[in-house]
Amino acid sequence: MVNPKESAPQNAGVDVYVIAYDAEGNEMRLLPFEVTDEIMDRSRSFGIDKGTWTIERIKHGPLVAAESQLRLANVGSLGRAINDNGYGTQLIVDRTSPPIDEDIYDIEKRYDVDIKDESIVAVIKQRYPTQPEKSPQQIAAGLEGIAAAYDCHITEVEFLLPGGDKPEDRLALWDGDDEWVERFRKETIETLAVTAHDVVIYLATDPANTMATLMEGAAAIADFVKATQDGPPDATDVLNLLRGGHFKVLIGEEESHYLEVKTQMHPISAPGDTGKQAKVELAQDVARFANGDVDAILIIGYREASGGGNMIGSLTPVVDAVFNIPQIQNLLDARIMPPVDGLVIEKFPVTDTDSVLAIFVPKQPSEMQPYLVHGAIVEGKTEGAFFSIVRRRGEGSITTSPQQIHAYIVAGKRYLRGHDLRT
Repeated sequence: MVNPKESAPQNAGVDVYVIAYDAEGNEMRLLPFEVTDEIMDRSRSFGIDKGTWTIERIKHGPLVAAESQLRLANVGSLGRAINDNGYGTQLIVDRTSPPIDEDIYDIEKRYDVDIKDESIVAVIKQRYPTQPEKSPQQIAAGLEGIAAAYDCHITEVEFLLPGGDKPEDRLALWDGDDEWVERFRKETIETLAVTAHDVVIYLATDPANTMATLMEGAAAIADFVKATQDGPPDATDVLNLLRGGHFKVLIGEEESHYLEVKTQMHPISAPGDTGKQAKVELAQDVARFANGDVDAILIIGYREASGGGNMIGSLTPVVDAVFNIPQIQNLLDARIMPPVDGLVIEKFPVTDTDSVLAIFVPKQPSEMQPYLVHGAIVEGKTEGAFFSIVRRRGEGSITTSPQQIHAYIVAGKRYLRGHDLRT
């Protein structure tokens, strides 16, 4: 028979204590159930675990904790400790190495931590220059997939005006059927449409988790919201999100004319025909994007979702040793003609041994297209004496017809003729 106590899920992380002092001035670290109302009302700081780590209060302002220490705290324990504190519950994160020193704060500006409905939440705030096109409910729905990838969930999204007022409160001032009321209400709606709005997102996670779960989710959502403020993400946004370590934000995104993912690196170091074919395939993957009309990115280390379609399903980082960036760069320079200008190849560690690789292909000048690949795969065989021209359409690829090749040549001659006349 299973012991219920043994089968119950265990809370992750360390406890947070209320710091109090006895009659002799000795520090006491008390769990919330050990604290009286009098102690809670007077408590200004808290302890992470039983050692010397602390959550300090900035004079009469918010609490502050070192990021590296706060990450280890249990979410539920932190909430119970600060929930009823009389000095306030807002907690900001200091990214400098502990101990906390107010003279050298490096405050995490993407989010704060606070209590909402008696539970710990991360509060993410992003200012928009005008009223967002999407409603709070639509924004919440669009972010829920990312939140879930980080084991978090959106509890609420609201709009605030500069100064903290809610737009709906402004409209409520003009509630009625009188003609003059309707006129002022219409003017208020027009004014709100061009007024800056703060989009405030409240993010929570299971109280059994550590704060690291909530903090990583908050940072990812904050950076994603900032990157997509003006519209859907593009290749540059994706590259920057990878640079920020936000690998899970791509889960649920769809491959497109600018984004392609692969589970494994092409085996370009393999001997014989396998290696030859892999070299051509990698060059073709990059040339497809170079023959397009937007910045694009190829990412190695993700798997498509099962069931068909082109949605990114999971993160599958690859062993570091497979990614030889100088070899990849030299291969692409040798195989693609002309060489792709501005090509960026970067590796992003996911674990101590595994990484994700991104190949960023900037939009190329139209007069340099088409980009040819030295080598072609014909009936499953690699033909080194051939050239191939490939382009990307949606999540797939198409070959280039003889008519299109002829059109490229004619356009190139026309361009050169015009250039000669100008010079």
